[in-house]
Amino acid sequence: MILSEIAQVSTAMIFRDQAPKEDPHGSVRALAIRDLVASKPLQWQDLPRIALDEKYLQHCLRPGDVVIPSRGDYYKAWIFEGAGELVFPLGQLNIIRPSECLDPRYLVWYLNRRATQDKMSLMLTGTSIKALTKTALLTLEVEVPSLVRQRQIAELNQTTQRIMAVRHRMNELDREEIAYLTNLVLQSGGANA
Repeated sequence: MILSEIAQVSTAMIFRDQAPKEDPHGSVRALAIRDLVASKPLQWQDLPRIALDEKYLQHCLRPGDVVIPSRGDYYKAWIFEGAGELVFPLGQLNIIRPSECLDPRYLVWYLNRRATQDKMSLMLTGTSIKALTKTALLTLEVEVPSLVRQRQIAELNQTTQRIMAVRHRMNELDREEIAYLTNLVLQSGGANA
């Protein structure tokens, strides 16, 4: 099936004149491309706050929305599972809202597969800055097994993501420990030198 048959796709708001600025007292969290392509796992509570006019709140993410960059070199999809606060997609992002026949967690797995990424790379436009347009994304072929099978795949992928997050945190702790020990050695060696 093509994506347009099983999901709605929209683009995030782009503020041409004055983009909302970070504000520690802002009413919403802002999600941008840089957050999706970062090397660490994305957590909504790490997103910066922005002050946003009430008229834009209808564009905030809903649980189950799948977000994917529309520009750049990397097209990693992410699912918004919900949050204690509103999250506003900002800038060059596509938001995919799957229909009931498509599990959003499965869709994230499917979009992030190497084979699908290869297909999407053939759909990119532009020479220096690549773009995955909404129009192109809507034509993407998606394999849609039964919902039971989709959920099984999604659970396996979720387990893999949790393992990767734990490994990332362990690597962070290892770096902090090495930095601390290195600093101790430096301080003790400085007195004798």
